[in-house]
Amino acid sequence: MAMKHEHGNEMNNKNYLIATIMNVIITGAELVGGLLAGSLALVSDAIHNLTDVISLVIAWTAQRISSKEMTTKNTFGYRRAQIIAAFVNSTFLIMVSLFLIIESIRGFLNPHPIQGALMLVIAVIGLVANIVTGLVLARNEGNLNQRAALLHVIGDALSSVGVIFAAVMITWVNWLWLDPLITLLVAIYIMHETWSVLKEATNILMEANPDVDLQAIKKVVLSCSYVKGAHHFHVWQLDEDRTLLTFHVTMENQSLTQVEKSILEIQEVISEKYHIDHVTIQPEVDHIDDQIVDTNECQTN
Repeated sequence: MAMKHEHGNEMNNKNYLIATIMNVIITGAELVGGLLAGSLALVSDAIHNLTDVISLVIAWTAQRISSKEMTTKNTFGYRRAQIIAAFVNSTFLIMVSLFLIIESIRGFLNPHPIQGALMLVIAVIGLVANIVTGLVLARNEGNLNQRAALLHVIGDALSSVGVIFAAVMITWVNWLWLDPLITLLVAIYIMHETWSVLKEATNILMEANPDVDLQAIKKVVLSCSYVKGAHHFHVWQLDEDRTLLTFHVTMENQSLTQVEKSILEIQEVISEKYHIDHVTIQPEVDHIDDQIVDTNECQTN
């Protein structure tokens, strides 16, 4: 299993390297071609591809960091590195999309001549390169970090298709308004697709409840004959694959051996039924919240 995991990491590193090199080439070609052709769509696509390069570097770095073993300082390991990378990538991509929307509006208000033929050639090159990059990245397992990086490439491929269409129509019928329109549509699409990744990454970083029904879990716990009460429920995600749950249970007074057996039974039921990876339960006897203990016994004269 360790050799398989190591081989998988090597493949991911190789794929990220190929994708990064491809995007550097695309960025240079589209930036030069866009400036020469006077195409906002090509220049904006070049900017977007530049964010892809940054995105892939961040994703690759996070991939390397997350594979490190846990330490006494980082007892959960470094799995959150990929979530942070996904958050940064998604935030950056939304900012770029807003910039493209503003530039497309300016393009509508102030149209200018565009060399459709040159625009078409560069757009075709960009589309081919993005398809190759997307296929390379799609070979990796789709965790949140890799999905964020892949979204960049998918958005660029769609943008290239739109630019090709605009280039053809500008060349044939001089529809200059298509250039900012394609830019606007692609920017809105990218923002829409990126929002789900940003939302999920934010929820994980904020340790929000990943749609686990705590009331249902509490009912399961209370259904155990030896349980008198349950409280202090906390559930969160370490990353998109691992969910953790902690809570307290008030139990009947019993031997420590029986307490451990009872706790294991509850943990197994919750893990199997709700697919929670790590369940921590703190047992308590005669909890003060249940008014079983006389609070006066805790006071000192």
